[in-house]
Amino acid sequence: MPESRRIVIVGGGFAGTDLARALRRQLPDGWEVLLFSRENHFVFTPLLAEVVGSAISPLHTVWPSREMAPSTLCRTVPVVHLDPDAREVLYRGPVGETLRERYDHLVIACGLATDLGVVKGMGAHGWPLKGLGDAVVLRNHLIQQLERAEAEPDAKRRAQLLSFAVVGGGFTGVELAGSLMDLFQDASRLYKRFSSEEVRVTLIDRGDRILSPLPEGLSRYADRSLQGRGIDIRTRTRVQEVRGDGLVLDRGEFVTAGTTISAVGNTVQQLVADTKLPLERGRILVSPEMRVQGYDDVWALGDCARVPNAWDGRDSPTLAQFAMRQATQLAENLVAVIAGRKPKPFQYHMQGMFAAIGHGKAVGNPFGVQVSGLPAYLMWRAIYWAKMPSWVRKTQIAVDWGLDLFFPRDIVEISTIPTSREPTGEGQATPGLPPM
Repeated sequence: MPESRRIVIVGGGFAGTDLARALRRQLPDGWEVLLFSRENHFVFTPLLAEVVGSAISPLHTVWPSREMAPSTLCRTVPVVHLDPDAREVLYRGPVGETLRERYDHLVIACGLATDLGVVKGMGAHGWPLKGLGDAVVLRNHLIQQLERAEAEPDAKRRAQLLSFAVVGGGFTGVELAGSLMDLFQDASRLYKRFSSEEVRVTLIDRGDRILSPLPEGLSRYADRSLQGRGIDIRTRTRVQEVRGDGLVLDRGEFVTAGTTISAVGNTVQQLVADTKLPLERGRILVSPEMRVQGYDDVWALGDCARVPNAWDGRDSPTLAQFAMRQATQLAENLVAVIAGRKPKPFQYHMQGMFAAIGHGKAVGNPFGVQVSGLPAYLMWRAIYWAKMPSWVRKTQIAVDWGLDLFFPRDIVEISTIPTSREPTGEGQATPGLPPM
């Protein structure tokens, strides 16, 4: 029996997972798809801010990769090296050994890495928001800060615990700031030592305005709405240093912040940086067909690649809607190349962008039409709901959103403290448990 030919995909985000799903319906007999990912699930990252704000369950934003693409071979392991010359992918095995997988076509869809080093002290004192683990840990931390503030008798120290800063006024930063304020205003009613008016959220961006990719009118609406809810917005402001008790700004001003969250700082993945692949500004250079320059059997898409858009001649932005459309086109291109046909350039006309700003409001420009407030919020939710890959998750998210309309947000801190495994003598209580 002849050996199967193989397409290897590195990266299990929007681009990689959608490509695997599309290929399984189009590949001819004798071909298989192998997907490498550090995690065994796909994360719907646009909803992570709602996880942090405790509006939806963390488990409702993830789907098992094997379930999404059941005919795809999956390896939940770290890839340590790409060898285009040998046509191999090297990865870390179950006991730490280095293993190899050959390929006939390699697709790189590993996204970008988070670089907290863009701001001095951010790595030591800042909180990133890249994946589900970040969102869950950050949600726990925010609730812990409320609990600590309730137990803190000193007013000055309590004020520091209740001060939060978000660095970056793009989509992630704005949605996060709005979600934080939703959580704090809802949860504060359950605490006796402080009120929601004592919670301080500061949003800082070095640009002229927040949400700069959107029209100026929508940015102004978001700015007014957020400030009207008590969020302090600082534009044209650079953060010079992050400390444990706050931030030093470029004007020498100090902003108190017991918690600083980073929504800036994307950089090339080390896996890609270690290869000889052509890069520009941290992204892989590819042809309009998404073939890596200088290679016939290596392709790249999504955030890690500079994919030219034939629609307007510009590089594709790092947005999920572009990654998903690139996956569809690349699946067709791979099938065409296998059949001896010519691949087609990527072409996509962006349908618009949305940003939720909290309190049941959003801003967006679908098909060039500017919408804001509740109508935009309903459209934002409808679009994301439609993109979720299974009816199980669609139902669960719909229930989460429905409960959020009528009931307080859940402030249960998810404990990760395991039961002690230390042996105890007869008659002694197990550490961490009360005596019987």
